[in-house]
Amino acid sequence: MSVSEQIEPVTLQDMKASIGSILLLWSSVERELSQRIEALSDGQVKNGAHTISQKISRWKDLQAIACAERPEHKTLLTNVHERLTQALDIRNRIAHGLIGIAADPFGHRGDAGLETEMNGEKRILRYGELEHLMRVLSHLKWAIVSLSDAAIQKDPRKAENAYAGMRLNHLP
Repeated sequence: MSVSEQIEPVTLQDMKASIGSILLLWSSVERELSQRIEALSDGQVKNGAHTISQKISRWKDLQAIACAERPEHKTLLTNVHERLTQALDIRNRIAHGLIGIAADPFGHRGDAGLETEMNGEKRILRYGELEHLMRVLSHLKWAIVSLSDAAIQKDPRKAENAYAGMRLNHLP
């Protein structure tokens, strides 16, 4: 194995830090969704969405007019919605289905990860997947802000600026 192909060591501390980081980042995404739902509904929180899945759906539904008027909005919203849904699945596995943790402190095996089980389905979340999720979550918060602001925007040019910023900065 060449130096460039060597597997990086992953300690138990690295794994625990990943769990904490993902939960903290998810919390910021969830708070942002709640704030944007309120902004998009003019401060009226109808039937207050209680679960995060309901919040994600409510946030998406509140942008129907922007989607109808601007195809780009619909495309970006669909992309962000898919990422939120995928991130939620991993977050739920960590928060509600974590059954094991494995480190690779010497970088020999490359199998550091979290073992999860939800609804009878076992799954291993590898360390690289957790790192990728952290990057996605940090961008999703700002994508939620940008899309929500663009949905409210009356000037199509300003909305397009938000879309360009999203394409460049928030959709890794």
